[in-house]
Amino acid sequence: MTMPSLIANYRSKVAVTQLKKMYSVMSQALLFTVQQDGDYSSLNEIQDNDSISIQTWYKTALKPYIKITNECFDNKPGCWTDERTKYLNGNSLNYHNGIGTNIVVFNTIDGYSVNLDASTHNGSGVLKVYVDINGKKLPNTLGKDIYIFEFSDKGFIPAGHDKSDEEINADCSKNGNGYYCFEKIMRNGWEIDKENLW
Repeated sequence: MTMPSLIANYRSKVAVTQLKKMYSVMSQALLFTVQQDGDYSSLNEIQDNDSISIQTWYKTALKPYIKITNECFDNKPGCWTDERTKYLNGNSLNYHNGIGTNIVVFNTIDGYSVNLDASTHNGSGVLKVYVDINGKKLPNTLGKDIYIFEFSDKGFIPAGHDKSDEEINADCSKNGNGYYCFEKIMRNGWEIDKENLW
């Protein structure tokens, strides 16, 4: 193998190891919130566009189960990159200091930046979870170092879990947004496309 191929393979293995660890850490922490109540009912306390509800849920349901080094509320700086996060196609999201409004952002002892944004779906609470696996370091791009999940009564699942392979591949491409890249990696047997490596 050539040196560039060896480097790419090494980077891919390192990235996959980071992704698996992050998925395990976040899954376990979020599932502890379920064991506390016996069900997912605490998610219904979170209301979209309501800062207090998501902060209260975070402090009581999630924070006790994860090692947090820093936390920021309502788009305050310090926890997420100060630069605009990018889509996989290079366009910028319209947010600073996190993704969304009325959000909770925190940093973990493992070096992750985590962004929690509430929404409701069919009357049930849904938590959108954005995880930057290398914190504020570049490239700060969806589908490269930032991955998107949902936490609902279906569990902690990657965004796009209900999409077709065609939809997943279109989104996780150089012309796409990068929302469904974690789902694509899982479907590909934990293989990362070389163009998605950072």
